[in-house]
Amino acid sequence: MTRRGSLRFLQKICVVLGLAFLVLPFFLPFLWMVGSSLRTNEEMFKYTHPLTIRTFVPLRPTVSNYVHLMGEMRFFRYFLNSMFVALSVTALTLMLSALAAYAFSRMNFPLRNLAFILVLATMMVPFESTVIPLYLVVRGMKMHNTYSGLIVPWIANPFIVFLMRQFFLTIPKDLDEAAIIDGCSHLGVLRHVILPNSKSILVTAGLMSFLWSWDAFLWPLIIIESPAKMVIQVAISSLNTQEVVYWGRVFAACTVASLPTVAAFLALQRYYVQGIAFSGMKQ
Repeated sequence: MTRRGSLRFLQKICVVLGLAFLVLPFFLPFLWMVGSSLRTNEEMFKYTHPLTIRTFVPLRPTVSNYVHLMGEMRFFRYFLNSMFVALSVTALTLMLSALAAYAFSRMNFPLRNLAFILVLATMMVPFESTVIPLYLVVRGMKMHNTYSGLIVPWIANPFIVFLMRQFFLTIPKDLDEAAIIDGCSHLGVLRHVILPNSKSILVTAGLMSFLWSWDAFLWPLIIIESPAKMVIQVAISSLNTQEVVYWGRVFAACTVASLPTVAAFLALQRYYVQGIAFSGMKQ
């Protein structure tokens, strides 16, 4: 190996070690959560101090916490509820946001910029200040304690509209004009020109929307009364009682709840990085 090759090899080693050092603080809590989900209650906090390998790796692993969750608690039902709600919110959000972003980036109409500013201004309103009026509206529309009540209020997302609008501005308008000359309408341009060139931002927006919906707690806690329609985050909170906290079951439930988001991000991270990088290139 030449001297230059040796230097490049050492540089790669330093980069890998540096990245591992940065990732370690974020990865260790997740590893501790997974390890704790395989412990008994007696072993739960026995090895927390000082930090050793036993802190993260259980001495006698057991799947009893997962068996209890999937059996007695019917946790898989709550998992499916959250998956249905999150996927529905994501699909409808992408559909509605793409239409709005196309209008704000490609169509000229009176007060377009003012309308876009008003859309962005809604992001500054805290959810806690609108939760009561929103609840009254949803109840008045007979969507209380229904899946519709979990889905419909969140399909209009101003941040996703902003993100997609910024990305659409980076696509040359010459493509639109060529499609219009060929007979495409605005919907045709969106379908055949804009969306095929926006895979990265669609994945990015979809991941964000899915994550926000999957992690939602306060609104599902308020709007849903039936245990059969409970989502996973509310189900996790129900594991805590005033008398005792079953930490093993809590950690097992958190591990199960984290799997879809982690898997989705790992599978689509390349598109996610591209979407974030290019969404703000053109103002």
